[in-house]
Amino acid sequence: MNAIAPEESASRSRFFFVVMACAVIVTVFAGFAPTFYLRGSFTQTRPMSMLLHVHGIVFSAWVSLFLVQTLLIARGARRLHQRFGWIGAGIAAAMISLVAAAVIEELRRVNGFPPPPLALALSAFDIIVFAILVGTALYYRKRPDWHKRFMLSATIVLLGAPMFRAVVHSLGRGDMAKVSIVSTLLVDAFFLPCFAYDLLTRRRIHPAYLVALALIVLDQVAQATVVSWTPWIKFSQALQRMVA
Repeated sequence: MNAIAPEESASRSRFFFVVMACAVIVTVFAGFAPTFYLRGSFTQTRPMSMLLHVHGIVFSAWVSLFLVQTLLIARGARRLHQRFGWIGAGIAAAMISLVAAAVIEELRRVNGFPPPPLALALSAFDIIVFAILVGTALYYRKRPDWHKRFMLSATIVLLGAPMFRAVVHSLGRGDMAKVSIVSTLLVDAFFLPCFAYDLLTRRRIHPAYLVALALIVLDQVAQATVVSWTPWIKFSQALQRMVA
């Protein structure tokens, strides 16, 4: 049955997703400002390749389009939202390809940051979960309550990298274990307002959030586990030597 939940018709529900999209953009900007958006205002230790520029532009296009899509729904422009949705699918596909290329680019750097095991884990696991959530959101595109929550969750997955860098800017590189824990918890904290809003408007948390959060936590646990796993370290180092 495709019955729409009570809150779907409320304009305040639509604007909640606009607010969340704005929070995503602020987080992305804060994380990548020193190395991308405001690069010229900060001292840089190495040049930025064209590939990483393209990666940053496409990544920015996704979060920007996500905001546009939430605004279109808030204004009732559902048909235009659906047309732009296929553009979003194309951007998502490009992002998956670019992440693989960007990881290879990062591995080519001597003494790069993050180190090879962490750089590979951050990118590989996040993009897999992102692809799963976007694909599921497209599958549920005719069920708005599921679709928009999976899309928001997929976008939250992408906050791992900018949040990690934002925390590094604040705490420094001295205690990477602390940086990883803090950045992980801050990403997960994005689900708190989602849960709170669902409890306020639906009296229960939507299953889409629970599925998405379970995948994201599994992703984060996998990242934390493999970075100290000898076979993963050797694999990432071998991959670095291969592409160097």
